[in-house]
Amino acid sequence: MTLPRLLLLTLLPSVGCLRISANGEPDTDDDDGESSSSASSDDGTVADVAFYEDIAPLLATHCNGCHRDGGVAPFTLTSYTDAVTWADPILAAIEARTMPPFTVNNDGSCQTFTDARWLGDDDIDTFANWIAAGTPAGDASLGVPAPPETPKLDGPGVRTMATPELYVPQAGLVAGAVEDDYRCFLVDPELASDQYLVGFEILPGDARMVHHVLVFNVDPTRSGGATTNADAMAALDEASPDEPGWSCFGSAGEGVWVEGVPITWAPGTGATRFPGGAGVRLAAGQQLVVQVHYNLAQVEAGATAPATEIALELADDVERRAHVALVDGFLLSLFDEPAMLPPGDPAAEFSYAVTLSQIPNMTTEFDEVDVLGVLPHMHTRGTRMRIDFDIDGQTECGADVDRWDFDWQQTFFYEEPIAMRMSDTMRVGCEWNTEGETQPIGPSLGTEGEMCLVGVVVAER
Repeated sequence: MTLPRLLLLTLLPSVGCLRISANGEPDTDDDDGESSSSASSDDGTVADVAFYEDIAPLLATHCNGCHRDGGVAPFTLTSYTDAVTWADPILAAIEARTMPPFTVNNDGSCQTFTDARWLGDDDIDTFANWIAAGTPAGDASLGVPAPPETPKLDGPGVRTMATPELYVPQAGLVAGAVEDDYRCFLVDPELASDQYLVGFEILPGDARMVHHVLVFNVDPTRSGGATTNADAMAALDEASPDEPGWSCFGSAGEGVWVEGVPITWAPGTGATRFPGGAGVRLAAGQQLVVQVHYNLAQVEAGATAPATEIALELADDVERRAHVALVDGFLLSLFDEPAMLPPGDPAAEFSYAVTLSQIPNMTTEFDEVDVLGVLPHMHTRGTRMRIDFDIDGQTECGADVDRWDFDWQQTFFYEEPIAMRMSDTMRVGCEWNTEGETQPIGPSLGTEGEMCLVGVVVAER
């Protein structure tokens, strides 16, 4: 549940679109240059834009959490020379909204979300005007601002666990993942009694490697078929006896059924707390499967991954109990007549509808709830997903995932929670591109199949 391709280079036009000077080098000015120019805006007025005054703050806020020395991105954007070198590809990416990575539409037409990695139209115009003006440097004495500080987890009840120290990530274990490795590790929080997860923080062992972290809560006694989760995880672990953990991709591993995904993390994300005094119950005896997605583009072959820490803020009680539950009508078709996607279709579709009360593991004695957020999930063939809520006979858009990218997945929390009843309906529609396939594609937790999954986070009102 992370990415088989990371590099921004793959998301942008080739470097051939860069301006090249007569000597064949990228056309850049010195960092201390003071060139200035103007560009005409759409209404014909003159817009003065310069790097240090206008562009550097945008890059610091929206890009430099990853595009910095020691970051997971393949190049830095922390200097004037960096920005000029990559100016045209940056503009192409932000106009296409593939960067900053945020797969759900946040323009206000279908909800707005907290901590959105979303450039406003004015910001995109500013960058375009800067290029049109000849990429002037401006006042170098202003310098480049540091990226915003990420929040830290410092509340009471914080418990820290970690992945194993000695794992050596290996590229190529998943088809198409040239420089990526997806590894699951079993972590036992040793919960003697029910606890509530109210906050979490992920501290990557090596920011150059760790591209995503997902944490699933798993009941080891639950049976998803012929074996229990405990037996399935033990068999997966034993398949690579010389390495800790097991290879995984779509979820916690083939045959492992999860209760939810209470923790999702991507670079630049600091401590996260569930809003409104809410917390997710972790039942006594439940274990955690930590899926770490390693990208190896920035490290030497054979590099060992330092332990990644998972900090949990737990409480004995909360103001409101939150629930994170998963539903996938496409996957659930396996229990009846499996739905299949035809090969060679640029827009294969599947849709389903469920009431909130029909979502597996969505157990609450309350009828009225606030939907705090959603977690969309498909695999690499996915292109779009639409989530709608039918409330009191009216349809309200829940999320418009208009440019699905398997590389960037997270839980999207609403700025304004959506009030619903458990009897209200959620409708989900997914779209995939199967043009590269020669056989029908069925539902599966693994790489070979597809999913149309939504995680729903609700809190009792």
